[in-house]
Amino acid sequence: MGSVWLSKKAFLYFGGTAVILIGAAIVLMAPYHFNNFAVIENEQRTFSILDEDGYYPRLEIAVSLRLGNSTTVDIGFVLEENSTHDTYNVNITLDESNIVESQDEIFLEDNLVVAILPGNYTITFDNIDGAGRIDIGFEQASDSRLYVFIGGSMNIIGLIMGIAGYFVSGAFLPTDSDTIVEWGYEEEETYPGN
Repeated sequence: MGSVWLSKKAFLYFGGTAVILIGAAIVLMAPYHFNNFAVIENEQRTFSILDEDGYYPRLEIAVSLRLGNSTTVDIGFVLEENSTHDTYNVNITLDESNIVESQDEIFLEDNLVVAILPGNYTITFDNIDGAGRIDIGFEQASDSRLYVFIGGSMNIIGLIMGIAGYFVSGAFLPTDSDTIVEWGYEEEETYPGN
């Protein structure tokens, strides 16, 4: 019998586990850079756009709020770069076409992408008309989806390997008789004439 580490069953089990762990590590290494805020009119927040590998000079903005008395909400804010004072004016209008219903709530949701240069920004919410408080998320575009796809695919492959290992014939660990034969044992020596 060969070594337990060289059996198909052990290869599929341990190889599948290794592939799952590597896939999880890839997902954890994904470049994420985001912030979520709950804001009212005239509040300020800060956000930075990174100039690093895996990140792109685009800002993904997602807005969500509970539907109140008004079905039309106008949101306006200014992104100002702190050192160069470059400004980006962003206006979002949410109306009936942006309604999203859950089991017990009705929300207005929308998102957009803004091309923006790397730097540190101050965000001033100067106009929120039709709502008191909004939830807004800022995420810098990055390769995170690619990392999640690769890592998730590896997790699925590792899972399939583990399941295949379960169905492969043979024992995961050697039986008692195989162990004795492989490890050997000393026989009592006999001499002629005794």
